[in-house]
Amino acid sequence: MNLKNQIALAFLLVLLTANIAIAAPQASTTPVVYQPATSIPTLSDREKLEIDNQVQEEVDRAFNHTTALLNILLVVLTMLPILAAAGVWLLRRSVISEVVAETKKRLEEEVEKQLEKEVAAELKNQTAAFKQELEVLKSDFLSQLSQLNNLYLDAQSQKEQILQQLSGLTPSPSLTQDYVHPEIQQKIQDLTTQLEILKSENPRLFFTANDYLKQGDALFFESRYEDALACYEKVTKREPDSYIAWVNQGWALRKLGRYSEALLSYEKAISIQSDHYIAWFGCGNCLRNLQRYVDAITSYEQAVKLQPDFHWAWFHKARCYTLQGDSELAIENLTQAIKLRGEQHRKLAKTNSDFDAIRADERFQKLIEG
Repeated sequence: MNLKNQIALAFLLVLLTANIAIAAPQASTTPVVYQPATSIPTLSDREKLEIDNQVQEEVDRAFNHTTALLNILLVVLTMLPILAAAGVWLLRRSVISEVVAETKKRLEEEVEKQLEKEVAAELKNQTAAFKQELEVLKSDFLSQLSQLNNLYLDAQSQKEQILQQLSGLTPSPSLTQDYVHPEIQQKIQDLTTQLEILKSENPRLFFTANDYLKQGDALFFESRYEDALACYEKVTKREPDSYIAWVNQGWALRKLGRYSEALLSYEKAISIQSDHYIAWFGCGNCLRNLQRYVDAITSYEQAVKLQPDFHWAWFHKARCYTLQGDSELAIENLTQAIKLRGEQHRKLAKTNSDFDAIRADERFQKLIEG
């Protein structure tokens, strides 16, 4: 209830009290004068007594009514100061509450405005400081990024140089035999070590499929066949149609004695490029180690059909015929191999146990003696 409503209520209470007092009937103070009648009829004693009783009752009722009204008026008059005091007290309390509430509201508004100003000023200062720090961090980040980029470019350049040198020292395993001159072997080892250190110091150094192929070839010639295989597998995953990667993967698997897996790699290479002799030659080697001599001979024949002067296919075909017990074809193919690369295959034939079955044959002895 607001202040105006409380004042109106107190005022109405006072008016109501006054109206009640005014409206109360007043007892008549005018004495009643009985005029004697001119002619008074004679009444009996009983009738007189009844009339007296009625009159007395009317007088008593009027007196009681007047007394009650006077008592009510006295109570009202007695309560009037108390009610007025209570109304004034309520009015005072309401006014004080209203003033306190209004003052509190104004103070809160002033405090909020002041706080908003202070917060806005502080926020502005912090924003400016944050922007400044952000600019400093941005500058530092760009500087570090530039340094890292330069280091990355230097690492990439070093990687390219190392791989280029390795490429000149290591032909594909499929195009050469295992022997590498010790001096070249040492150079290959030094270069692969440098490359591995460079990779460890620069984990995000980017390698292309061709980079992994070159690295795999170098590791192959270090006889690190597992590491070489890992490089070749990365190439075949990135470039599934890389003929040379599948061939070299087969070569690494064959060196690890995993002939069945190597055979699958060679067959994959043939499915990509069937007119190249190396994959057929690899298949023949795997089949020979798996003692599938007929299939091996078929693969070697396909190799020499595509590359007639490939002496290793003739030599290994001679081994398969010997193991099958066909000395005629064994001598014939060994003769062709010696024609193409005489001294090398004579030495191998002298020590290779696959030729034990024909070692007593005069034709074989004549071939190896030259």
